[in-house]
Amino acid sequence: MLFSNLKLKTQLALINAFSKILIIIIAVFVLPLTVREISIQEMDNQLTNNLDKLYKLIEENGIEQFIDVQNDAMGYGSYNILKEEYVSIEVSPDTVLTEYIESTQRLVDGEVLDYRIISATFEYEDYFYLIEIGKSTSSITLFERNLKKYTFIFLIFLLSLSVVFDLSVTQILLRPFYQIIRKLKLINHPSNFNYSITKSSTSDFRYLEESIHHLMRRIEDVFNEEREYIGNISHEILTPISIIKSKLENFSDNTNLSHEDAIKIYETKVTLGRLTKLVRSLLLLSRIENKEYLLDETINIKQVALNVIDEIKERIEVKDISLTKNLSEEEYTLFGNKELIHILIYNILNNAIKYTPENGKIELSSNSINSSYVLEIKDNGIGIAEKDLPHVFERFKKFESGTHNFGLGLALSKKICDYHQIEIQVESKLDYGSTFTLIFPKKK
Repeated sequence: MLFSNLKLKTQLALINAFSKILIIIIAVFVLPLTVREISIQEMDNQLTNNLDKLYKLIEENGIEQFIDVQNDAMGYGSYNILKEEYVSIEVSPDTVLTEYIESTQRLVDGEVLDYRIISATFEYEDYFYLIEIGKSTSSITLFERNLKKYTFIFLIFLLSLSVVFDLSVTQILLRPFYQIIRKLKLINHPSNFNYSITKSSTSDFRYLEESIHHLMRRIEDVFNEEREYIGNISHEILTPISIIKSKLENFSDNTNLSHEDAIKIYETKVTLGRLTKLVRSLLLLSRIENKEYLLDETINIKQVALNVIDEIKERIEVKDISLTKNLSEEEYTLFGNKELIHILIYNILNNAIKYTPENGKIELSSNSINSSYVLEIKDNGIGIAEKDLPHVFERFKKFESGTHNFGLGLALSKKICDYHQIEIQVESKLDYGSTFTLIFPKKK
C-alpha cells in the first residue's frame, strides 16, 4: 500500500506535495495556452479597432491618400521598422465584401514572418479594395516562453514554501497525538498512568485521549481485581494445604503405619510441598507485576551469589556435582530488592543442579564488560533444544521430551530481571549444557 510504512505527518506532507506538483504541471502546460488564447483574442480586438480607424481615415481623407486608383498595380504598404505591424491597401479583383482574421505567414524583405492578419474587402467610389492589417505573433510566442519560465520558477518556489509550511503546521497539529503516544510509552503499570488532559484543538485527538483514559481505567480496575483475586486464592489455597500437611504429620507420628502407607504419606507431603511452592511463586509473580516490592536496598551481587551457594550446597553434594567459582574481585552493588535478587540467582542455580546429571559440572563466574557487571552460570547438563530456547521464560512451558518443564522458576526470574532492568540471556545446546547470563545495569 502507498505510504504504508511512513509516519502520518510525512504521508500528509507527501500527499500535499504531490497535489501541488500536479497543479504545477497543469499550470505550466495550461496557463501558456490560456494566455496565448487571450493574447490572440486581444490582438484580434486591436486589429478590428485598427480596421475601424482606417475606415474612418479613408472616409475623412479619401482613398487617394493611400493608393493611386488609376494605377492599381501600385498598392499602399506600411511596415514599422521592427516589422511587427503592417498595413496594406490594394485594389481587389474580388467584388464580394468580406472580413476575416487568420494567422498566416508573409514574406517581408526576404524573411518569412508569422502574422495575425485581418483582411477586409470594401467598396469605395465604385472600386473594390482589399485592406490587410497585420501584427507579428512573435511577441506572443516570446511572451508565452517567458511566462512558462517564470511561472515554473515561481511555482517551484511556492511549492517549496508550501511544503515547509505544511510540515510545520502538521507538526503542530500532530503534537498532541505524539504527547498521547509518549504517555502510553511511559506506562510500566496501569496505576502509574498519567490521566492529565493533553491540550489539543483537534476533536479527534480529544476523543482518542478520552477513549484511552476510559480503557486505562478499565484495565486498572481489572488489574486490581486480578491482583486481589490471586492474593485471596493463594491465601485460601495455602490455608487448607497447611491444615492437610499438619494432619498428615500428626497422623504419621501417632500411627503405626506400614512401609507402603508411610511411602504414600511421604509422597502426599511432597506433592503438598510442590503445590505450596507453586502457589507462593504465583503470589510472588503477582506482587512483582503489581510493583509491590520496594527497590530501596543496596545489594552486593557477589555476596548474594555466595549466600545462594551456601544455601544449596547440600543439593550439590548429594548429586556429587563439581561447582567452580570464578567470581571477580570487583564489588558490584545494585539498588533494588535483595529478596528478589536472591530468588533470581537461586532459581537459575537450582535449575542448573536439577538438569545436570550426577558428577556433572557447574561454573559460576563474573566479570565486568563495558562498565556492566556480568554474572554467568554454566552447566554441562542435558541442555535445551534450539527451537525451545525462545520459550524457556514462558510460564509452565513443557517441551516435547517431557523432562524439560521449567514451570514458574525461569518465568519468575525473567520478571525479577525486568523489574530491576537486568538483561538475561540463555545459550544452550542439547546434551551439552546451558549458560545463563545476567547483565546488570551499568555503574552510574
